[in-house]
Amino acid sequence: MRPGPSGADNRNLLLAMVLAMGILFGYDAFVLKPMRDAQRREAAVRAEQSARAAPAPISADSGESGIAAGAIAPLPRPSLLAQTARIAVQSDNLDGSINLTGARIDDVSLRAYRTALAPTSPEVTLLSPQGASFAADAFFGWEERAIVAPLAGASTLWLALDAGPLTPARPIKLQTETGDGLRITRTLSVDKDYLFTIADRVENLGKAARIARPFAVARRQGLPENYKINGIVHQGMTGVFGAKAVLHETKFEAAKKHAKEKARGARQAESRLIELDSKGGWMGLTDHYWLTALIPDQTETLTAQYDSRPDGGRDDFRATYRGSFREIAPGEAIVYTQRLFVGAKRAELLKRYEVDLAIPQFDKAIDWGNFWFFTRPVYALIHYFFKLFGNYGLAIMALTVLVKVCLFPVVNQTYKSMGKMRLLAPKMKEIQERFASDKARQQQETIALYQREKVNPMAGCLPMLVPIPIFFALYKVLTVTIELRHQPFFGWIKDLSAPDPTSWVNLFGLLPFAAPTHLPWIGVVFALGAWPLLYGLAQWGTMALNPPPPDPIQARIFQFMPILFTFIYAGLAAGLVIYWTWSNLLTMIQQYIIMRRQGVETEFDKFIARRLKRADQPA
Repeated sequence: MRPGPSGADNRNLLLAMVLAMGILFGYDAFVLKPMRDAQRREAAVRAEQSARAAPAPISADSGESGIAAGAIAPLPRPSLLAQTARIAVQSDNLDGSINLTGARIDDVSLRAYRTALAPTSPEVTLLSPQGASFAADAFFGWEERAIVAPLAGASTLWLALDAGPLTPARPIKLQTETGDGLRITRTLSVDKDYLFTIADRVENLGKAARIARPFAVARRQGLPENYKINGIVHQGMTGVFGAKAVLHETKFEAAKKHAKEKARGARQAESRLIELDSKGGWMGLTDHYWLTALIPDQTETLTAQYDSRPDGGRDDFRATYRGSFREIAPGEAIVYTQRLFVGAKRAELLKRYEVDLAIPQFDKAIDWGNFWFFTRPVYALIHYFFKLFGNYGLAIMALTVLVKVCLFPVVNQTYKSMGKMRLLAPKMKEIQERFASDKARQQQETIALYQREKVNPMAGCLPMLVPIPIFFALYKVLTVTIELRHQPFFGWIKDLSAPDPTSWVNLFGLLPFAAPTHLPWIGVVFALGAWPLLYGLAQWGTMALNPPPPDPIQARIFQFMPILFTFIYAGLAAGLVIYWTWSNLLTMIQQYIIMRRQGVETEFDKFIARRLKRADQPA
């Protein structure tokens, strides 16, 4: 009679099942649910902000003070743009305008990116004028040493010396005079991508020497439009500066807390989130895919700052820098050049700017994570394969094949060991029956059997563990890189960075209604689409080739695992599910071939044999 599992074994297995379910539902209750609640709160706040009074123009030209309270309601963006004198900006990748009040760059949209998959959806807008919902802008100015007051700032009126528009082939010049002997002539240019260059010539027309320094401000009122809390992507202030030129990041949530403490007087008005002296560097504001970054002259000695403050019912987020004071003798002039990046965080583009303009670690604007040494190569390989095949889904599959080829010698030996494990199953069963009442002796004899047959019982874990690092690196790449945003595969997959849009509830889109995937707890059941189901089948097939556990309860648990992971993967990006499905399919083929060569009968063989036997029986 075959011995059954002990009570302790059953308790342990039951505990393992409870823990697995606890992790699944706990993840929904303590991670996903708070994220959903936070997103609903943020949406409510944004709706309230849109209905409340909007801030009035800033009261200090330097941009260091907040926005005055007690103002009119937010105006539509087109109306605000029409109210001010502007110079148009046109390029292959940007459109917008520059406000001649303050020479503010406060109107920028990206021509190559849409807010949704539909080609008719609006362009992504990064900068909007003050007084609009989700206002954001950047401006550059000068302040004098004697009174640390702005010579040119956010409300300075500039005269356009050129009619515009500003294009990559046509720079424009602006000019302003302080009224007491200083004239500033600004040359603005833009490249074919997302980089503005601001070159200022400051002339001293007076009879006394003047001492002034440049400053720059990138600011945002409130959180970005459609902002979502995402723990895997940094959103907030970012930059590389300081004595050691390292990455400094402050999340929007931390900045909001800082502003709240200022509002109730817990912090001094002059306190900053970060304030460091630096030589060169860059600093700015980022959200999921977009970046607004100030880039000073890399030889400039400056002070970089992150700050946030309450501002007319919103939080005002800022990344700023102040350069060094320089003396301007009578009749002399100084020239200072700085840059502004406003656009998509494309890895190759950021790296090109980093190399060509000597901007330190500029590609760190992309949140590669703590395991960047693994994430970056995975992205580089996927991007390389994309150039070959023209489809990121095929690139992910090619990466999977490359990993399989590189690990073939190790995994091949693993599958051979697993085949031997299946051949040893009768001997292991015999040991269990002979020493059913002596667990210690049973374990000793089993180990001795492994040693005699030169079998590693842990070998079966390797094929399952090897794809996991690639999986997490791919998860990061799919989440943080703009290149995979809205990238299609084949068929119904229109965005590899989003979950499979199909559901079994509406027969994968055949029925004219949407699946209720938004429901808590059970929404994941309705989100089960076609690719997650394919993953589940591939995972079951892979596990069916492995030696089954001798204990029936353990075997049942192993049979349950593909079902559990199928539901977990239903909410992940389609690119991840495609990767793991394809990886399982390749694993299954490789493992089956090796086992058949060793004469091992797999579950597939048994299944086919049963079907053939039934077919041969007379009706």
